[in-house]
Amino acid sequence: MAAPGYFPLLVEGSWGPDPPKSLITKLQLYFQSRKRSGGGECVVRQEPGSPARFLVLFHPLDVRQNVLERGNHELVCPGKETFKLTVKLPPATNEVHGASKEKIPATESKAKEHDKESVHAELGWGSMVETSKWKN
Repeated sequence: MAAPGYFPLLVEGSWGPDPPKSLITKLQLYFQSRKRSGGGECVVRQEPGSPARFLVLFHPLDVRQNVLERGNHELVCPGKETFKLTVKLPPATNEVHGASKEKIPATESKAKEHDKESVHAELGWGSMVETSKWKN
C-alpha cells in the first residue's frame, strides 16, 4: 500500500501525449462522483515523467474497488470530446511517485488528522488539487 489511508489507481486516457491543462480538475470531479465513476473521496496527481498518466489516490479502499469494478470509464468534456479512460492498479503499490517508506506517515489516524496538503507535503508530493479534509 502506498500510504496509510491512500489506495492508488493508475489512469490513462485517449488524450494523447499532451493532455489539456484542465484535465486534473476534470479527473478529480469525475472520480469524486459516485454516480459517474463509482468513486468518492480522492486526490489526482500527474505521474512524474509521464504527463499523459495520472495517479488517483482513493480513501477508503472500497471506493477504489468500486471504480475498478465499474469497468468502462469515459470522461465527457462538454463542447470538446469524450476521453476513454483506462484504470488499473499501479505496478508497484508499495511505492507512489518514489516516496520512500521513511516519508510515509506513521499511522492512518495521523494522516487523517492533517488536511490533504499537509499529508502530501509529508510525502514530498508538493502542491495538489485543493479539496476538503479527509472524512473519517
